[in-house]
Amino acid sequence: MMISKRLLAVAGLVTKGYVAADIGTDHGYVPIYLVKNNICPKAYAMDINEGPLKTAAENVAGEGLQEKITVCLADGMEALRPEQADSVIIAGMGGELIVQILRKSKVNDFVKEFILSPHKNPEVLRSYLSQNHFCVTDEVMLKEGGKYYTVMKVRHGTERPYDTAELLYGRKLIEHRDLVLMEYLKEQERKFSKIYANAQLSHSRQTGKISEKLQNIRNTMEKLQNM
Repeated sequence: MMISKRLLAVAGLVTKGYVAADIGTDHGYVPIYLVKNNICPKAYAMDINEGPLKTAAENVAGEGLQEKITVCLADGMEALRPEQADSVIIAGMGGELIVQILRKSKVNDFVKEFILSPHKNPEVLRSYLSQNHFCVTDEVMLKEGGKYYTVMKVRHGTERPYDTAELLYGRKLIEHRDLVLMEYLKEQERKFSKIYANAQLSHSRQTGKISEKLQNIRNTMEKLQNM
């Protein structure tokens, strides 16, 4: 079974030997990949929607992995019991929704790591993590199908407060001078330069906000170049 570059990046951050729970599993591709490749001895495929979960169950059965992958109808992490999973994966949803799932969970303290991949508003997620005794220990960025994705490995702990650039674009990515991040920032700089120029010509009320966005992009690019 072939899985996307994005899902490979998600699976690549899971610690070998951990039992994984994939929240919002959709078709179950990540748990299947983790178990088939001997990264996880066991996994849980969880989703709130019955349709995708049925497909996930069929995919698991098609790979003969029913004894190692449990398919479960669940709202977020609510079906997880303490110490049931070492690694919790939440990918393919917005930063706000991931925050909601983490807030509602009663088993966070028992999870050793979280693999999180917000498809929008990652700064909302990073802010929540930094204020609630989580720390990002690794982060990768990739481009697939013309879109950019970030994937974070998160553990319990504390770290120094984020500055604006780190909140928006990821401290680890900046520290690593990530090439994909630089490519993304260059694209954003070109895009918002044009938007800013047009806003000035039309005397738009949004000129100030656009200017601030553009300056944040340029400041982050400078940080990357000077690391």
